[in-house]
Amino acid sequence: MRTKALLSTMSFALLVAGASPAYADDATRAAELFEKGNKLFDEQKWAEAEASYQAAWDLRKSFDLAGNLGDVEMTLGQHRDAAEHLSYALEEFPAGGKPEVREALQKRLEEAKKHVGTVTIGTNIGGAKIYVDGRFVGQAPLAKAVFVDPGKRVIEAKLPGHDDVLKTVDVEKAQAQEVSLVLAPKIGGTPGGKSVALIAVGAGLGVIGIGTGIGLIVAGQSELTAARALRDSIPEAVCNTAHPQHGTYTAQCSELKDKLGKTDTLHNVGVGVAIAGGVIAAGTVAYALWPKKKSPTTGLDVLPIVAPTFAGLSASGRF
Repeated sequence: MRTKALLSTMSFALLVAGASPAYADDATRAAELFEKGNKLFDEQKWAEAEASYQAAWDLRKSFDLAGNLGDVEMTLGQHRDAAEHLSYALEEFPAGGKPEVREALQKRLEEAKKHVGTVTIGTNIGGAKIYVDGRFVGQAPLAKAVFVDPGKRVIEAKLPGHDDVLKTVDVEKAQAQEVSLVLAPKIGGTPGGKSVALIAVGAGLGVIGIGTGIGLIVAGQSELTAARALRDSIPEAVCNTAHPQHGTYTAQCSELKDKLGKTDTLHNVGVGVAIAGGVIAAGTVAYALWPKKKSPTTGLDVLPIVAPTFAGLSASGRF
């Protein structure tokens, strides 16, 4: 697959024209390197073309540069890098782009995926830096799976105030797997040894629970008011099936029954949700204020794990 020169030139011309003065030089240099890469590509000087494209990529990123870079990386057998750049090219492909170019990119990406694996990485705390074999791949939570070379790979998460955590996984070609990394606070490494993230999540859930519960109770009260108004508009006891006028007011009686049922449901659920929110809030406050135990040697930690395609709990112990 090769991006046409006209499309490449127009893409980088727009980048240069729209760049602020502080970035105009970078955009101009990137365009020059891109054109140089295209010429080397045409001459089948793959390594030189890859170096020129990579230098341009380090300055400015665009879908057509990513496509050409991924294409030459495939030729050089750099399948993981190719998959990353081809994926970027498709994600950023313009709505008005030529269908045949998109199709060529898609085919090239599918070919690259046959030579690499993907790992979906989840952590219990957001903001952790994620590394694969020492290479930084992003900050948790990662929005998508990571392309990795087949073989044994070391997945690592780092966050200030927490112990580094790593796992070794055996990756196979064209296979996907999930990895969860649980970060634990360093003993004595953070004020009070408390998880700020856990406190923030607990406080948020408590507020949401209480607010939602109150909202449901108010909605139930509104339904009750409407039910009372409807009941006042029909004869007394007419909803009793034995009443001689019951047949005339069947629809109104059914509506009244429905409103009363909604009133009870909204009120009961609202009270339950509000109580749950209060319990979470109280537990969070207790956790935040409870004195830290000195040098814990045993214990069980149950922590949430969040990733792009899965969520759950992870339990870890110290014995």
